[in-house]
Amino acid sequence: MVVTGSLEIVRETRETETLIHTHGPGQFTGEANMLSGRRALVRIRARLDSEIIDIDRPQLLRLLQTDTEIGEIVTRAFILRRAELIGRGYGDAVLLGSNHCAGTLRVREFLTRNGHPFQSIDLDTDDGVQELLDTFGVGPDDIPVLICRCEIVLRNPTNKEIADCLGFNESVDLGLLRDVVIIGAGPSGMAAAVYAASEGLDALVVEMNAPGGQAGSSSRIENYLGFPNGISGQELASRAWNQAQKFGAGLVVARKAVRLLCERRPYAVEIDGGQRIGARTIVIAAGAQYRKPALPRLSEFENAGVYYGATFMEAQLC
Repeated sequence: MVVTGSLEIVRETRETETLIHTHGPGQFTGEANMLSGRRALVRIRARLDSEIIDIDRPQLLRLLQTDTEIGEIVTRAFILRRAELIGRGYGDAVLLGSNHCAGTLRVREFLTRNGHPFQSIDLDTDDGVQELLDTFGVGPDDIPVLICRCEIVLRNPTNKEIADCLGFNESVDLGLLRDVVIIGAGPSGMAAAVYAASEGLDALVVEMNAPGGQAGSSSRIENYLGFPNGISGQELASRAWNQAQKFGAGLVVARKAVRLLCERRPYAVEIDGGQRIGARTIVIAAGAQYRKPALPRLSEFENAGVYYGATFMEAQLC
């Protein structure tokens, strides 16, 4: 928080620097990553000789949980700032791909549903893209390509590789014994995380894709309790996840629970890769699966002409 002077919020790329905003006296920095503990997407520097109050993440979470008025102001600011970063594409990732490529749509959906800002370059329409491809030594067989932090080039990456590169799970210690481990981050799983964490329990959610589950891909939900005018699935998922983070719940994305170990206490959840997470309680909120038509070669056209949702993202491709 700025007491005197000013702080500049700057986005740096390989060759350029963009001033996003300047905070003056009485204003505060931070956005949604401050709640999740993920690495910052921007840099902060003093523009003048400045006096500031430095609040770290544990202190901030305690403040949000104990002071309702401050919590409402800060949480709302963080959510709106993240929305602005997403709208402008001010993130640490650049996606190179084609709208006709199923892999490109998968990566775009993964980043979008995880609320991570990124810049998208369409190889079919953007001029000068060949020079960029040559710079990173990318060929047609590598598409889609994700450039992380202007340093690491991922060629047709899996969701787990993306999550690891962008540090989605860096702040989560999988070696800790948890009070509650929740499998699945759909509406019911996120509700369990909110209720558990708000009661002071150490809760961790394991999700193989992104918060929101099947509901997160809905353009409009009008039968969900408390939203008489309806709400988009993405917005519902974002609100639920920010609420869970406010109370200190953790989330592991792009990791799949493959086995439960319940022969003795504490229990354990084994995730892909063989790592085990100790838990006093396990909540299974596995959600729904699509019933797919029994058509030959259907999988070849999924996300490339055949879609299981009608969100804004799919509409742009049709």
